[in-house]
Amino acid sequence: MLRETNVQTLHWADKTMSVLKARQLEACEGRLAALPAYGLFDSCDASNVETLWACSFAAQEQPIPSALHEPRKLQAQLLTSLPAEAALLSMEEHHLIDRLLALGGTAELMDWEEISAAESLVRRLWCIVSRQEDRIFVHLPPELVVPLQLILSSKAHEEIRDKLFRYDATIRGLLYIGGLLHVAEPLRHLMVDVLEGTYAAQQHLALRYLRASYDYTYDAQGQMLLLHPGLAEPERLLAKLPLMSDQQLQLDETTMLGAMSGLLPEERPLFETMFGLLLGAVRPEISTEEAVEDLRMLAKQGVSPEEMNDVLGTLLTVQPTPAMRSGLQQLYMMTPRWGTMRSGMVQ
Repeated sequence: MLRETNVQTLHWADKTMSVLKARQLEACEGRLAALPAYGLFDSCDASNVETLWACSFAAQEQPIPSALHEPRKLQAQLLTSLPAEAALLSMEEHHLIDRLLALGGTAELMDWEEISAAESLVRRLWCIVSRQEDRIFVHLPPELVVPLQLILSSKAHEEIRDKLFRYDATIRGLLYIGGLLHVAEPLRHLMVDVLEGTYAAQQHLALRYLRASYDYTYDAQGQMLLLHPGLAEPERLLAKLPLMSDQQLQLDETTMLGAMSGLLPEERPLFETMFGLLLGAVRPEISTEEAVEDLRMLAKQGVSPEEMNDVLGTLLTVQPTPAMRSGLQQLYMMTPRWGTMRSGMVQ
């Protein structure tokens, strides 16, 4: 999902991972509310098809269409591309489609990941959303239910998804290690290691998958960057990269498995200590784990101890104790920083 908010001028308490996620959710809900209440297979005709098209991923990828669109031709094109596009759904989109198929085509959105996935499915022109008071429902048209059931149960689809699952875990691990990735290398590995020789080997669908799966932004040269969800200021990290040494991070199995799970082996004792110190003292709207994650992500970005202490105070319902401040100092000192070592793709 595109990272739209510029947070550089905000206090670090407003740039924690939990706040960034909340801002992303708020922006996503706003975009969902602005999307058409009709879909390609439902109430779409020549008078409103261009409005629907303008909201799609395809319009983003091809902003100047060669001709006006006809609903029936668009429907036929979507059904033709359905196998390749289904193979490259994000993990969250795939889970939501599985749930929609199990529930007969309509499901209530339950959490943040599903709201983001629903927006992507609407922009694929697969689904529509509706609201009932404060509840959001997503609807998959009957015309897509049987084709998707057949596609998702095929051996070819399962083989691609197995490779994609491993690829996704690797990308998330590398984002945890490095904070960000220029899109060129992940895209190349996706095309070569996952899709080469398959019916889904289409670069525009691979890019669509990356946009749907990860936070992203663009650098000053217009190049796409994949971001870890806890990285508040990619510009700050990019400024460090030319100054980095040539030291290579040894991506052994233990390190990579830790990165994939979101906690390096050397970080686990720091997490457990801080979790124990904050347990029962954090604000009710966030969990203890979220509070520790917020502080860990600040440490990975090299935020100063003084600023981290200020953030600690905003996370608690009590005054920080000396033990908490001492634990935070250890967290600051011992957490590996983003931008201090290079990371690369691994097979």
